[in-house]
Parts: sequence; C-alpha cells; structure tokens
Amino acid sequence: MRFPPIRQMIYQRPAVLGLSISITLLFGFLMQEYLLGRFTLIFEEEHFLQDFWIAVVHCLLAGYLPSAYFLLLRGTRNTFEELEHILRPATDPSYVESAVHIEKRKLIVWGVIGVLVAVSLPYQTAISPWDTSTWHPEVAWHRVLEPFIGLWAGWFFGAVWFTSARTSQLATRIDSVDLLDLSPLFPFVKQGLLTTLLTIGMVSIFSLLLLDPGEWPVVARAYLGSLAIALIGFWLPMRGVHQRIHEVKEAELKWTREKIHQSETLLHSGSPDMSPGQMADLVANLKLIEDVPEWPFESLTIVHVIAYLLIPLASWLGGLLIESLLEIVFIM
Repeated sequence: MRFPPIRQMIYQRPAVLGLSISITLLFGFLMQEYLLGRFTLIFEEEHFLQDFWIAVVHCLLAGYLPSAYFLLLRGTRNTFEELEHILRPATDPSYVESAVHIEKRKLIVWGVIGVLVAVSLPYQTAISPWDTSTWHPEVAWHRVLEPFIGLWAGWFFGAVWFTSARTSQLATRIDSVDLLDLSPLFPFVKQGLLTTLLTIGMVSIFSLLLLDPGEWPVVARAYLGSLAIALIGFWLPMRGVHQRIHEVKEAELKWTREKIHQSETLLHSGSPDMSPGQMADLVANLKLIEDVPEWPFESLTIVHVIAYLLIPLASWLGGLLIESLLEIVFIM
C-alpha cells in the first residue's frame, strides 16, 4: 500500500493536522497534571486555574494555526482553479501554482516577526516571564509553546497578505465582465470569506484568555488587531475585481449617456432615424446599469461577515460555561 507524501496529505486534510497537534498536546498536558497531582491544587488556587486554562488555550492555538495556514493555501488554490474559465489566457499552468507559492525568504521574515511578538507579549502581564525559576508546570507549557505559536501566526498572517493580494491581481486577467450576471466572480467573495473565517477562528480561541482578568489588555489588543486583519482579508481579495467592475460599469454608463444625448438631438430635430421607444429603452438601460453593485456580493454576505465577527463572543461565553462546569466537577 502506497501512502501519499506527507505534504500532499497535509494539503488534503489540514484539519487533521491541527486536531492531531492539539489532541497530542492536550493529552500530554493533562497527563502531566494528573501524574503531578495538580488538579486539586488548581481548583483550590485561582491563579493556578488561570494558568491551567491559558495552557489549554495554547495547546488549541498550537494546533489551529498550522491547520488554518494550510486551509488558506488549499482554499486559495481552489479559488484560482474556479476562476480559470474566466481568465485570459484560459490555460496557464503557472498561475495556479503561484497561488500557494510563498518565497522562503518572506516566510522567514514573517516567522521571525511572529516569534518576536510572541516572546514579547508575556512582558505585558509578567515582570520576568522568561526566568525559568519562576515557572510552575502550567506556565512552562505557556513559555515552551509561545515561540511555536508565534512562528505559525506569522506564517498565517503572511499567507493572508500574499494570497489576498494575488487573488486581487487576478482581476486584471478577467476576459470580460457581464454587469447583469456577476455570479462568475463569486470565487473572489469566497476567498474573502475564507480568510475572514480562518482569522476569526484564531481570535475565537485566543478570546478564551478573557477568562483570566489579567489577560484583558493582551486579548483586547490582539482582538482588535485580528478583527482589522479579518476585514482586510475580506476586502483585499475583491479589491481588484471591484475596480474591474467599476471600470466596465463606467464605460457602459458613458456609452449609454452618449447614446441618450445623440437620441435627444435626433428627437429635437425631428429626424426619421429616431425609432419609437428608443429613448425610453436607453433611459431604462441607464437606470439598470446604475443599479449594478460594484462589489461582487449581496447584502447576505455582509450578514455572514457580521456573524463571523460575533463568533469570538460566543467562544468566550462557551469558555465561561466550561470553566464553571469544571469547577463543579472537581470541587464536588
């Protein structure tokens, strides 16, 4: 039996990768807590419980970010393939591969930035966060996982920027735009929604840190920053196609207005070349083109985006419920 290469398996099942990492880390962490007999201590001391919960969140993030990175690359490849039939030229074997190819140099830069940010964040809530003598078992998991999480966060946000920009650039290769049927352009919208959802997923996990009051400053800044990135990730893939629709719409409006002006001249001169109903048809066409939206999505898409942005709140409320249940189980 031949197994596909690991890289291919990761691209095909990114969620499996993330779940495997998180489950493995959580199992190891909980096993450590059990063997050290720390469960009783954790639920007797509030600060230990907070550190325990933060370690759980770190385990979840350590699995989610690699999964989100590869899901974004796979989704971008699918977007490029779906747009292939409307691009010029229609068959170009290189453009699909370019969708997911990020230079190693750029990955290194984004990865280093992510690690530096992750290493600096603990200084906002602790005086000497990297003094190993102050680490108890739960904190050790925070500190060990933070550089790993920062690395993948840097790669993920780098991928958000590169894939969104490349998707936007595809608009210059659209062969033609039918203003009365924008459905072929929907893959641009799907790419924006995917980017937004994956970013919000990360924020939703990170928002679980809100259960620790001392983490509010860190979470608030990360939440606002990630929301901004999520909205940019939604807008950026569609920026190019928005410009393309705008240009085609303006050209059509210009042509229609010129025809109306010519018809007015013929009408006033009493020319026999002026056919009955021609002016009414031109005016109706002008109104029809003016009503065409310059973005390839409907109002329902905005509702979806707003719903995505509310997911972190639901995550936080769910975390409060889980924490309450755990306290009941272990205290009774």
